[in-house]
Amino acid sequence: QVFARTLALALVLGSPARAERAEAPRCPPETEKIIAAGWKAYHGDSALVALERFDRADRMCPIDLDAKVGMGYSNLRLGYLMRAESLFTRVTVLDPANSDGWDGLMSAAWRLGDNIEALRAARRTWQIHPGNDDAKLILDRLYPGWDRPAREPFKRPDSLVVPARAANQRFEVRRPGGWSPFYVKGVNLGVALPGCFPSEFPTDSARYAGWLESIAGMNANAVRLYTLLPPEFYRALAGWNDAHPQQALWLIQGVWAELPPESDFDARRWSAELREEIRNVVDAVHGAADVIARPGHARGRYDADVSGWTLAWVLGREWEPAAVKAYDEAHPGRHMVGGRYLAMADGSAMDGWLAARCDELLAHEAERYNSLHPIAYTSWPTLDPLTHPTETSVAEEQAIRERVGRPITTKRLEYENDGVSIDPNLVRATGANPAGWFASYHAYPYYPDFMGLDPGYRRARSAEGPSNYFGYLRALTRHHAGLPVLIAEYGVPSSRGNAHFQPQGWTHGGHDEAAQAQIDARLTREIRASGCAGGVLFAWIDEWFKHNWAVMDLEVPAERSRMWHNAMDAEQNYGMLAMDAGAEGASPELGGDASRWKALPVLQRAARAGAAGTPVALGVGSDASYVYLAVALGGTRGRGFGWDSLGLSVAFDTFRADLGQQALAGGLARGDVGFEFVADFTAPGSAELRVTPDYNPYAGPREIEHGDDQGRFYRFPAITATRDDGAWDSLYVITNRARFGRDGTFFPARCVDRGRLRYGTLRQSTLSDWYYDRSAGLLEIRLPWALLNITDPSSCSVLYHDREGFQFGTAASDGFRFGVVTWRKGTTPRAVGALPALHPGRRWSAADFATWTWAPWEEPEYHARMKPAYQALKAVWGSMPDVLSTSGGTP
Repeated sequence: QVFARTLALALVLGSPARAERAEAPRCPPETEKIIAAGWKAYHGDSALVALERFDRADRMCPIDLDAKVGMGYSNLRLGYLMRAESLFTRVTVLDPANSDGWDGLMSAAWRLGDNIEALRAARRTWQIHPGNDDAKLILDRLYPGWDRPAREPFKRPDSLVVPARAANQRFEVRRPGGWSPFYVKGVNLGVALPGCFPSEFPTDSARYAGWLESIAGMNANAVRLYTLLPPEFYRALAGWNDAHPQQALWLIQGVWAELPPESDFDARRWSAELREEIRNVVDAVHGAADVIARPGHARGRYDADVSGWTLAWVLGREWEPAAVKAYDEAHPGRHMVGGRYLAMADGSAMDGWLAARCDELLAHEAERYNSLHPIAYTSWPTLDPLTHPTETSVAEEQAIRERVGRPITTKRLEYENDGVSIDPNLVRATGANPAGWFASYHAYPYYPDFMGLDPGYRRARSAEGPSNYFGYLRALTRHHAGLPVLIAEYGVPSSRGNAHFQPQGWTHGGHDEAAQAQIDARLTREIRASGCAGGVLFAWIDEWFKHNWAVMDLEVPAERSRMWHNAMDAEQNYGMLAMDAGAEGASPELGGDASRWKALPVLQRAARAGAAGTPVALGVGSDASYVYLAVALGGTRGRGFGWDSLGLSVAFDTFRADLGQQALAGGLARGDVGFEFVADFTAPGSAELRVTPDYNPYAGPREIEHGDDQGRFYRFPAITATRDDGAWDSLYVITNRARFGRDGTFFPARCVDRGRLRYGTLRQSTLSDWYYDRSAGLLEIRLPWALLNITDPSSCSVLYHDREGFQFGTAASDGFRFGVVTWRKGTTPRAVGALPALHPGRRWSAADFATWTWAPWEEPEYHARMKPAYQALKAVWGSMPDVLSTSGGTP
C-alpha cells in the first residue's frame, strides 16, 4: 500500500520523474525510443513486455540509468522484489541524486521487510523531495519522531548515578534528604486495546497521561512495563512526574524475551536479538534511543529521560520449566559467573545464564550512562527454589500410579511445577554495584496446585484468617532472607469462567467485580504482612487478546481473540479498567432500563396470546461479549411469573437445523429441529444451561461418571449429531486435575459446572446471567459467546470438530434458532405454551423457526469503565506508608 500510490501515479502521469543529473555519455539514438516503448507498455499494465524492452535498452547501452530504473519498476510490479532492490541500489550508487532510484529502493525494501534499508532510502528520498507522501508514511511507521528537532548531545555524568537501591529486604530511593525506604505499590501496565495484538501499542501520549493520572490517583507509586513501549509513554511519564513530584510514579522496566528455539538460550541469532533489545530498553529509558521498527516491538525516537524515576529492571518472562530443564541438561554441572556487577559462585546453567544477562544490562547502563539501578529476573512458583511435597514429577506420579494400579493412559498436559528451579539467592551484587539485586516473582493464590495442597500452606494464617497464599509468601521471604522479594504479579480476575480452585475461594476466575475487589485488597495486605518488598497488581486494563489454558483451544482462530471479549477466559478479565463491549449505554443491562431489552430486534412473535406466563415475543441481540435474549411473557406484566408452578426452557439451535438434539428432556417438545443447548429456568436461583452430549468439548461429565481420575481435559471429536433421546449433559469442566503427592496421598479432581446460571441484576453481580423483570413482564438473558461454543463471533465461527487431529475445527455459522417453552411443574412436566407454537403431539416444525444472524466485524466497539477494585486498592494503598520494617511485618 505504501508504494502503491507511487505506481498508480506513474500509470497516470508517465514514468517516474527524472532527477536532474550530470550529462551522461551518449547512447545509440534508438535507446530512447526503446525506453519510451517500455514505459508505454508499463503504463498499459504489460509489465513483462516493459521488462523485455527495458532489458534490451540496458544491453544496448549499459550506462543509461533510465533503463535500469525501468527494469527496477517492472520487476517491482511483477513481484521480483530482490531483483528490483538490487537494480535500484545499483542506480543510487551510480547516481546518488537519482530520485527515481531512491523511490524504487524505498518501495522494494519496504515490501521485503528490510526496514533499515527502507528507512535509509526514505530519508534520502525526503532530502531530495521534501514533502514526498510515501517517504513520510514509511518514516512515520519505521521511526516515529524522525522529524523532531535534533537531540541535545549526551554528556555522560562524571560520577555514578544510583536513583534507587535494593538491600536489607527492601527498596530505597534517593530523595533530597538522603535514602528513604520505599514499599512498592504498583500496577502492571499492559496496553493492548480491544482489537489489537499485544505489540500494537497506543501511540497517543494523552491516553498514557490519563492512565498515569488514574494510577497515581489510586495511591499507587509504581508502574511496571513488560516490554519497551512507544516514546509517547515515556514522554507522558516524564510529564506526569515533573508536574506531580509528590505523586510521582516510579518505573519498573521489563525486558521482554520469547523462548529460544529448541530451548537453546545460547542460540546465536536469538541471543543477538535479546542483547539488542536490552540495549534499546536501557537507551530508551535514558532518553537516548533511536529504535527502528521490528515486528512485535515498539519503535521511534526516545527523547524523554526517565532514568531518574526508574526503580528497577526486570529481565524476561515466566520461563517454562521444560525449557529451563532442557538447558540445564545440555550444560550439566555447576556454573559460576564473575561479572563486573553481578557474581554467582555456584549454580545451574540457567541460574548462570540469567545472572550473566542481567550483568550485561548493568554493564551497558554503567558504561554509557554511568548509572545503575536494581535488577532481577522474572520467576514464578513453578521455578521457585522451595520443595513442595504434594507436587510430583511425571515420573514420580507414573511410579505411584503403577504401584496402586491406576496407570497414566493420557499425556499430562501440565508443567512440572517442582521439577526444576532457579534461585536468586545464588546471585550477589559485587562491590561495583551499589544498586543491588532482588528477587521478582509472579505469584497468584490459585496456582500451582501445591499452593492449595501443601500441608504447611494449609495451616497458615494471616491476621485476617486462614490463607494458603500468606503461608507461601512467608516461606518465600524466609528462603530469601536479606534479599528484597517483589511480587511483580498478583490478583484475581473478574471472569465468569473459573480455571482453577483455591481453598479460600480465591479462584482463577469465577468472581464478580465486587468479589475481585475484596480479594485483591486482601492479597495486597497479605503481601505487605508477609515481609515482601512490595507488590505489583495485575493488571491495569482488560486485554482481549490474552488466552487461558481452560478455553484457549476453543478460541479459534486464535489470532482473532483480540476481536471479541470472552467472559469465560480468566486472562482477559484482570483489569482495574474494564474494556466493555459496545458503545457506552448501548447494550441491555440485566435489571436495568427495560426499554433497552424491548429495543432488541424481535425475531419471533406469537400469532396469539396464550395462558399467562407463555412466551409471546423473543428479541435477540449481541455485542462483542454476549448474546442477549428478551422473552416477553404474556399476562405477567406487573403480576409476576408463577415460579411456584411454572418453569421455562429456552432451546438454542446454534448450528444447522438438521443436526443436534431434537427432543427436550421429559418429552416437553420435539420435532425436526436439532438443538445444541437448552437453558432451564425453574426459579430465581435455580437455572442451568446444558449441552447435547456429542457437542460437549470438555471431558468433565464423562470422567465423573466413570471414575476416571487422570484429569483428561478435552474430548474429541466435538460435533453436533442428530439424536432424539432427550439426553443433555451438564457443562462440567475439570479445573484441578486429580494428582498424587510424593507420599502417595491422592487428591481428587475439582470441577466446576459452567452451565449454572446466576440470577440477579447486573448491579447485584457482574456475573448475573438472567433476571425476570416483573414490571415489564420480561425474562432477560445474557450469555457469553463461548458458553455456546462460538469460537469467534467476529468471524461468525462455531465449533464443529468432525475431523482427525487434536486441534478443534470450526464451521461458518448459519445463524441461531430459538425455541421457548413454558411448562407446568409436576411429576411429568407439561408444556402450556411455546414460541414458535407447538403442533399436535408437542412437535416443532423447522418451517416455523426464524433464523437470527449477526454481522461479523473487524473493529470491535468498546468503552472503558472503572471496576470496584480501583477504589478498593486506593483505600488499601492509601493506608500503607512507604516505610517497610526489616523485621518482615507491617510497621
